[in-house]
Amino acid sequence: MEREIQVAPGDNLESVVYTLLAEKAKGKHVFCFFNNHKLHSDTVTMDSAFKEVTGFTKEEFDKKQQEWREEFEREQKEREAREQEYAQIVEAGRTDESRKITLDKVIAGLKFIAYNQNMDQKELIEGLLRLGCGFSLEDIVEQFPEQVKLFEGVKNGDISCGASIIANVRDSEFGRAYCDDRFLSVDDDTSIYHFIRITTGDQTFTKEKIDGMNESSEAKL
Repeated sequence: MEREIQVAPGDNLESVVYTLLAEKAKGKHVFCFFNNHKLHSDTVTMDSAFKEVTGFTKEEFDKKQQEWREEFEREQKEREAREQEYAQIVEAGRTDESRKITLDKVIAGLKFIAYNQNMDQKELIEGLLRLGCGFSLEDIVEQFPEQVKLFEGVKNGDISCGASIIANVRDSEFGRAYCDDRFLSVDDDTSIYHFIRITTGDQTFTKEKIDGMNESSEAKL
């Protein structure tokens, strides 16, 4: 009669197969579940287990893993090169005046980001610089030394937190993706929409309205 054995946290598929084969060598009949797939010591092989769980043989899976690692490393290097270029654009467009943070600049920058969610990164950078949003994260800390938690600050319309969103969106693709996911994909009390409403009093600045305007603009292109 088969008995179930538990997969230890952190065990990968290869180690699970070796465990099952070791139990088989002892004359024991056991099974376990790995990623909701039931594997039996009596019938398991390395390739059968990998086919069952991943859809590939062990050799095919290892080859795919290597390809994925190489693709990730290539994309990471390309992203780093792009962000070095972004940094050069920002540095070239930065002025003493643009490093000064004001509520008007922050509102203008956040509105620009909200209105241009699909804009090319270089165009977005240039647009923010034209609006005077040349401040860095270091500038923000220098002008607002009292640290405020980001979400709480956005909720309360804190200038430094709004400026931090702009600087992160401008300077890195990760920062922009995080903003899109957390501050633009929903219209809650820690969104850009809420920040604009609480700092300007414009209660019509909603995600629904901005999405409609963006869709209308794209339809005209």
